[in-house]
Amino acid sequence: MEQLKLHCLRPVGNAAAHPELLITKSTAYTRLRGRLDAADLEIEVIVDEDLSEDGAPDTCVPDGGPVEIDRIEADPRGALTMSCKAVGKDSHAFWYDKLADHIDHRPSPTDELTLAVPDVVYARV
Repeated sequence: MEQLKLHCLRPVGNAAAHPELLITKSTAYTRLRGRLDAADLEIEVIVDEDLSEDGAPDTCVPDGGPVEIDRIEADPRGALTMSCKAVGKDSHAFWYDKLADHIDHRPSPTDELTLAVPDVVYARV
């Protein structure tokens, strides 16, 4: 199956250095969803919840805490991001040390677990 998966651009890294790339009006997403519907594409279109009609949830940690993580993404520095998290800033609780082949837990007041950053939830358009 072919899919087009759309994410909301967050002000991290290159996007933080180029705020003109950020979408600041939620009505733009409404127009985007309408155009995608009207396009009658032959591929499945999935958007993260930030782009959906209802927006992202206020909280992400399930009752009893997280149980498992589906996928981890690493940046060139070794910062690990739980891909289910919509991390809107450079806030990482886990780091990979390539030389030691070890993952370090480095909790901080601004990491994605402490801040309870909302999960990215996908919806079909």
